[in-house]
Amino acid sequence: MSSSGGYSGTGTQTDKDNHADQCNPNNAQYAGHEKGYTGTGTKSDLDNHANQLNPNNPNYTPKGGK
Repeated sequence: MSSSGGYSGTGTQTDKDNHADQCNPNNAQYAGHEKGYTGTGTKSDLDNHANQLNPNNPNYTPKGGK
């Protein structure tokens, strides 16, 4: 499955629905940027920030920096 935005899920309907829910600010599963984020706002900076918040990513940094 080829798409922009870095989506690399399984492509099943359930997985796509979950991904859409996480991208929808009106959904309880919304996983958008934290309000306190003060980075530069560039695409690479936002991607890095998202990766640091994603436990499935090698760049994941748990809260507290452990």
